[in-house]
Amino acid sequence: MTGRMSAALLVVPFLFIGGVAQDARSMKGYELYSWKVGHKWHYSLLIGTNRNKTIEEIVNNKNIKIGDEALRAELKKLAKGQEVFWLSEAPRGSTRAATKHSTGFKHPSRKRIERLMDYCNEIGIKLTLL
Repeated sequence: MTGRMSAALLVVPFLFIGGVAQDARSMKGYELYSWKVGHKWHYSLLIGTNRNKTIEEIVNNKNIKIGDEALRAELKKLAKGQEVFWLSEAPRGSTRAATKHSTGFKHPSRKRIERLMDYCNEIGIKLTLL
């Protein structure tokens, strides 16, 4: 294998860390977390994996989208047919550092959820609440 080929193979797995690429596909779907800070909803959309996410991964500033419009823009980047699992709790075994995000993960109001579910249906994304 050439040096260039080896370098390319090392770089490719890291392209999607910290955000979602245009027409992004994930074999394990995506995980969505939400929490409220003040009067604003914060969202973190992460690629699904076989392991629990840490609190730091979820609330990392690169991953946070503030407000429904920012979340919609991120969801629109996903390929049609992708599945998003909206979790209402921190992953098991994760500990929370004392940060401004310490209010806890939760789902927003039923009305807000319904609007986001309708949007996902429009763009061909399957949104499942857990």
